[in-house]
Amino acid sequence: MQIKEFEDFLRQNVPMIDFSGLSIVHLDYDKCIVKMPFTPQNKNHIQSMYLGSIIIGTEVSAGILTAYYLRSGNHDLSIVFKNIAGDFIKRAESDTYFICTDSQLISDAIKQAATTKERLNVTVNVIGVTDLNKMDYKISDFKITVSIKIK
Repeated sequence: MQIKEFEDFLRQNVPMIDFSGLSIVHLDYDKCIVKMPFTPQNKNHIQSMYLGSIIIGTEVSAGILTAYYLRSGNHDLSIVFKNIAGDFIKRAESDTYFICTDSQLISDAIKQAATTKERLNVTVNVIGVTDLNKMDYKISDFKITVSIKIK
């Protein structure tokens, strides 16, 4: 599945993603990077990125990487999020990129879920940065639990 297909799916099924203007910048078997634009609908009262927008970016980055693996294996999928915890390191005052690179954890969880046919939870890390060239300059660091069920 191509990036445009994933974006179309998100926009049709989760209207808040369309409203926020989020886009997928990179998607492969190693990582997913999504971009949350710094627009009026994504700002809070102190002119930084709204918490809800940060959570959307975090959720989509982890969810799309999981869906990418599920789709590539031709699995009928069910993905929900069970838990999220994180740190805000710095205020986001520009476009923000959310990056999930826990592809091996996701791949292993999908294999196990496919074997057992049971719902499996995997906690992955998603970081937020405002500059893709300075990956160590994080604005957020979240752990989100993705719950996977192969139908």
